[in-house]
Amino acid sequence: MKNASNQTEKVMLVSKVSEVEASFSKPSPLRTFLAGLSEECEYVIKALVAIGQGSFLLNRSHPSLDLTSHYRTLLDDLLAIEDFYKEVGGIVGYQCLALSLLVEEKEEVANVRLKPPERVDLTDENDPTVRSAILKGIWCQGRMAEFYPLGGTADRLELKDEKSGKELPAACLVFQGKRLLEKMIHDLQAREYLHYKLFGKQILTPLVLMTSKAENNHDHIRTICMENGWFNRPKTSFCFLTQPSVPVFTKKANWCLEKPMQLLLKPGGHGAIWKLAKEAKTFDWLTSLGKTKALVRQINNPIAAIDYGLLAFSGIGHEKDRSFGFASCERQVNASEGMIVKKEITSFEKQSAVITNIEYCDFKKYGIEDRFEGKENSPSLFPSNTNILFVDLLSLQKKVASLPLPGLLVNFRDGVHYTPKGQKIEKLARLETTMQNMADAFPFEEKVDLPSTYVTFNKREKTISTTKRQKSLKSEPFETPERCFYDLMQNAKEVLKKGCGIKFKDIEDRMGSSKEKKPFLMSYHPALGPLHSVIRQKIQGGEFLNGSELQLEIADLEIKNLRLDGSLLVIADRIMGHTDAQGTLHYSDRTGQCILKNVTIENGGIDWKGESHSAWKHQMKRKETFRIYLQGHSRFEAENVIFRGNFEIEVQEGVHMLAMQKEGRLVFEKRALSQSESFWLYKTKANHTICLSR
Repeated sequence: MKNASNQTEKVMLVSKVSEVEASFSKPSPLRTFLAGLSEECEYVIKALVAIGQGSFLLNRSHPSLDLTSHYRTLLDDLLAIEDFYKEVGGIVGYQCLALSLLVEEKEEVANVRLKPPERVDLTDENDPTVRSAILKGIWCQGRMAEFYPLGGTADRLELKDEKSGKELPAACLVFQGKRLLEKMIHDLQAREYLHYKLFGKQILTPLVLMTSKAENNHDHIRTICMENGWFNRPKTSFCFLTQPSVPVFTKKANWCLEKPMQLLLKPGGHGAIWKLAKEAKTFDWLTSLGKTKALVRQINNPIAAIDYGLLAFSGIGHEKDRSFGFASCERQVNASEGMIVKKEITSFEKQSAVITNIEYCDFKKYGIEDRFEGKENSPSLFPSNTNILFVDLLSLQKKVASLPLPGLLVNFRDGVHYTPKGQKIEKLARLETTMQNMADAFPFEEKVDLPSTYVTFNKREKTISTTKRQKSLKSEPFETPERCFYDLMQNAKEVLKKGCGIKFKDIEDRMGSSKEKKPFLMSYHPALGPLHSVIRQKIQGGEFLNGSELQLEIADLEIKNLRLDGSLLVIADRIMGHTDAQGTLHYSDRTGQCILKNVTIENGGIDWKGESHSAWKHQMKRKETFRIYLQGHSRFEAENVIFRGNFEIEVQEGVHMLAMQKEGRLVFEKRALSQSESFWLYKTKANHTICLSR
């Protein structure tokens, strides 16, 4: 089929297959339906029969079905499958690839050795190499695009719309009060804002979002963007690609149905993003905008942007003009995670290598023994694949033609499909392609070439903690929103305790007889940093009691010696600048600003003994709160003040409100705030650190 010169020849070839001859030798509704349609339509129907998957087309057990309508739907699905897999033989090629992967034979490894890859260590932020990479990453942000593969179905999250009960994609998951897509774009804007504060330049990073038709994924993603006013970014800076849905099959390679005569289709893997980008001329569009590199992030890892990891990772890629990069961390033995390996290949007295990813479901195929790096219970010998990638756009565009479907695999999981006898539960899979295995297109010769692919290694708690599945009483909470939230809280507590000099104390219960183990909760907008070294300069000294809560939706903040016993919420509606008449964000000093020096806040805070909480969603019942809301460009300042009980303070646009104690009374004064009055000045030092001053 791949060698056929035209559509007519393909139809002739497939028509000679015995199953096809038998099916179309006599009059039938299907033959009548095809009469008058194009050769392409005829071909895809006959191809389905030729690969042994057409029996349900001729099934007469549902006489009430509107056959014409079902044939049209089926035809649309088959044409899409044929088109996407055209480089490998379309529908026939899809089935051949699936069958070859189902054989489960080991890869020929006689001339192949797998080794741990060389890694750039990012774990020490004081290392000169790391500090230099961070600044390089900030400086080069203006050359970057970002790719977000959002087309997955997130079946294990069991995420549903509360009103309709319909399935929702992972991007809709509310985490810390925001949907995951919102959090990702806020992370990006924080990096752009940091670039502005250091270099005084406005930059705009274009976004490529790959959605899918599954569970109305595409419509949900666009709705989030529209409801958020395109995140105060030009709508033209967003590019949407639609991930194809592909046939689901059993372990015998039989295609599955969702309903009578309706194929069961699922998204075919994130590796489709590169082929789709080339076909949609997305690479050309990005090049026209002056973008040369791109960062790739998955929606289910909210922790990826913590601190300096992404900036240092991209900085390393820019420093030596690399083509492909993996951000990695330690991996636990037997974890359901892929691993990054260096594959050395010897052939004809020539040695080459490639740095690539191997998914956990393919370990057996490659003869991999998942073992400890050192003694038992130490991390895996190979680092984890986190699906955080760095790519050179021009290099990638050139490679797509030679590797349109990277990293093909099948991964069987329990699923449900329709049969004439009713619903059936069994192990199901589909042919999936992986975006990270595009690295296979960048081999290099040992001792000759500088590898165009690189790997960085950072602390796991600052690199990956996913929200892939719903928490279960039967299993550990790994890969759940609860565990991810816990990891974020550990990060927050670490930066406050070790970097900011905050002391933490327990709260005694009402009887004063024992210590209660109440968590300390903190969340903040990434523009507060995102670097922990920046946050440490904005928050210094003080004492936070466990059970307290600190929410900081603000960037221009100065806190010194704060004693917090309860809840403190500081919310600015302008965090990083102002918007123009079209609603586009411009990074500037016209922000909401807050200063708290030598302040004590005591209130009832979260009602820990009351109703159940979903802290990771920010759904908490509070007894009392100290809440500061800053409208537009405004400032709240308090020094040497004690706030006890419930407070709701709102500062209007253009106002500088001061809170002070005079003669034992709490007094508020208002002044005009200059429109040009800046807050923090960001500067770099010779040792590549960032210094803030007022």
